[in-house]
Amino acid sequence: MVVSAGAAAEATDRVHEGQEKATQCVACHGPDGLAPNPMFPHLAGQNAAYLEIQLKQFKTGERYHPLMTPVAQALSDQDIDDLAAYYSALQPWSDAR
Repeated sequence: MVVSAGAAAEATDRVHEGQEKATQCVACHGPDGLAPNPMFPHLAGQNAAYLEIQLKQFKTGERYHPLMTPVAQALSDQDIDDLAAYYSALQPWSDAR
């Protein structure tokens, strides 16, 4: 698959924007998307579309969690896209880490 320079730059921008917006996520999901507490899921390396769906479901109330729902309700669609791009770009958890 060939990716244009413009598309690659846009993807990089979305990842950077997502990183800046992820400050609120760090407490539960860790600074690198690897949750320090097993009560919370690792986000690093997850599929961007999956992350977008989950955040949108929390935002609309289709899915409920006492911590995630209010956080997601405060996000714009652009915030959700940027966060999904950021977390999907991180290296996922592995036993080798």
